[in-house]
Amino acid sequence: MERNELTKEIGKRIRNERRKQELNQEELAYRAGIHTSYYGCIERGEKCPTIETIIKICKAMDIPVSKIIPENNVPKLSPEERMLSALHKLSPDKQEYFADIIENIAELILCD
Repeated sequence: MERNELTKEIGKRIRNERRKQELNQEELAYRAGIHTSYYGCIERGEKCPTIETIIKICKAMDIPVSKIIPENNVPKLSPEERMLSALHKLSPDKQEYFADIIENIAELILCD
């Protein structure tokens, strides 16, 4: 699937999920923490969202990312993106705990 086609498909899937939840664009953009006009461009397939933005939108609708990204186009996430994705699923307290653990592990690895 070409980038332009993928961008349009992602926008269409986001719009369909938003409508299923009976949300308007403004409400979902607010919940996801992104600007309303940018969100509108995503839905219309005019802008290709980053994986981080897709994660924010999916989190705001409480749906898995796999509902938005076509299966044959799911990008392989870098370790940093995988950690960020896991972090977004946690409460603020658990995010702090997660950060402490990662820092401690990094220090142990650097000491070897």
